Amino acid sequence: MKKQFIGACKKKVSGILSVACLCTLLSGCGGAGETESMEEDVMSELIPVRVQKPEAGTLVLKDDFMGTVSPEESVYVIPMVTAEVLSTNVSLGEEVEAGTELCKLDSEAAQLQLASAKAQYHSAAAGVNSAEIGYEAAEAQYESTVAQLDAQMGGQKNLQMYQLQIQVDAVHSGIDDIYEQMADLEENKEDAKEQKDDLKKAVGSAERYMKQANGIVAAAQMNLKEKQDEVTKLEPGDYDKYEEVLGTFASVEEYNYALKQAKEALSAAQSDYDKATAAASQASSAYSQAEMAYEQAKAGIDSIEDGREQLDNALADAYKSLEQTEAIKNITEEQVYSDTQKVVDANKKAAAVGLESAAAGINSAQVGMEGAQVAIDSAEYQLDMYTLKAPISGVIEAVNVKEHDFASPNTPAYIISNKEAMTVTFYVSEGVRNTFSVGQKVSVDRNGKVFEGVITEIGSMVDQNTGLFMIKVSVGKPDESMLTGCSVKVSADTYKQSNVLLIPYDAVYYDNGMPYVYVAVNGVAERRDIETGLFDEQTMTVVSGLTTQDQLITSWSANLREGAEVSIQTEESLAGKKDGEVKTSYQSEQPSAAESAGKEE
Repeated sequence: MKKQFIGACKKKVSGILSVACLCTLLSGCGGAGETESMEEDVMSELIPVRVQKPEAGTLVLKDDFMGTVSPEESVYVIPMVTAEVLSTNVSLGEEVEAGTELCKLDSEAAQLQLASAKAQYHSAAAGVNSAEIGYEAAEAQYESTVAQLDAQMGGQKNLQMYQLQIQVDAVHSGIDDIYEQMADLEENKEDAKEQKDDLKKAVGSAERYMKQANGIVAAAQMNLKEKQDEVTKLEPGDYDKYEEVLGTFASVEEYNYALKQAKEALSAAQSDYDKATAAASQASSAYSQAEMAYEQAKAGIDSIEDGREQLDNALADAYKSLEQTEAIKNITEEQVYSDTQKVVDANKKAAAVGLESAAAGINSAQVGMEGAQVAIDSAEYQLDMYTLKAPISGVIEAVNVKEHDFASPNTPAYIISNKEAMTVTFYVSEGVRNTFSVGQKVSVDRNGKVFEGVITEIGSMVDQNTGLFMIKVSVGKPDESMLTGCSVKVSADTYKQSNVLLIPYDAVYYDNGMPYVYVAVNGVAERRDIETGLFDEQTMTVVSGLTTQDQLITSWSANLREGAEVSIQTEESLAGKKDGEVKTSYQSEQPSAAESAGKEE
């Protein structure tokens, strides 16, 4: 009840002044007897008062807070790799759309890795092709073998001879297919050799790049050593040498300046050496990847040669099958036919095993090709990391990269803020925090411009720096005046008291800090002790002690006491006085300073 105590102090000061004035007046008028007579005359007259009935209602207090503006959405664009910045496309304060290219990094190592992955994929694809050719040869052999075995179980010579001729034709056809497959394999081998030659050139380029980078490292290391020697020369460990070095300068200030310059040069040399070392590491990695791709290309050629060897074996087997088929045909022509079902079934099973083995070879080669495709996808993903793009639409609020510097995952390259909506953050005590609710509307004042805001977050933990609770407000339609980091005034409803009686703040009196009022009952002033609640500059709430039917005395009089007779003034009577009706000292609407003393008993 801070305002109550301030009001009471003001009333006490007015009371002291009134008593002083009254004593002066009494001393000039001649004694206590006359004073007592005057008091009796005053008490005997009616006191004109104004009254009103307490109204039931709700009182809401509004408070102001200082807040800080920040974007509702802000992201840090962090490079995923360490590389030299080749170009930058945006500047500080520029507005960008999501997906806008911000800058490009040196991606030579990633491109070499992608080329290596593609070479490995082509090698694996050649392996699949070779395995499929081998399977087709095995399938032809299997079908030929099955046909031969089935023919052996025939019943008629002519049918057998017809079938045997079909088998011979089939074997010849299979041999022709194998020769075609050999031709295709030779073409694949030539393509693989061209890839191998290209990769060999890439290895040479990467090796030159690595040697150049190592040369730069050596030069940077030599420069670093020179700068270290210069600092050591200016800061020798021996005191006599230090005095000798100091004597070569005109003054200590000149020596300190030279030492500062030497240390700054040493720091710059160390930075150049670190950058050169990083570039050399990248060059070495690129060389290793190129060599790996070259070896993989060689392995692809070896795989193709293995496929050619399988075709040679399949061709040999086909000729053996042809020889066997022709031999069976000759024997059949001589009417020599002797076979058992058991032998036929065993031979069919053996042929099926070879076909299954060829199918397994295709599956294995396909798995290798799928793995190579995953390597390509991974390399393309790595390559995308060398182009930084805006993840959201907004304003560039920080730029930490420039051309020919090195970008690093340790430092955000850009900070982008979406200012379509801004957040205002302020701090309150626990009591005020408990009056707020998410979704509550507030007003935000920035240099006289008022914006509508909504409470979006109410802190549940005390801030260690302020000892208060954090509150966040969203401002949906800000303008250019709502700058990041600026201060604003937030006005919000806080404490609220409902289902209480509302009375004028000036109608309340205090006795030793306890509040009370006067009510008019049958023309007599009656004191009522009350229990108060919230209040502002004009209104106070009453929790108990009054009802809506009471005639609350709202005007002030120096003679107002418990049991004093009062006359309730209506609007009509007040209007008549304004028209010329004579006023007594008790009908004055505004109390003087001396009269104010009676309001604090």
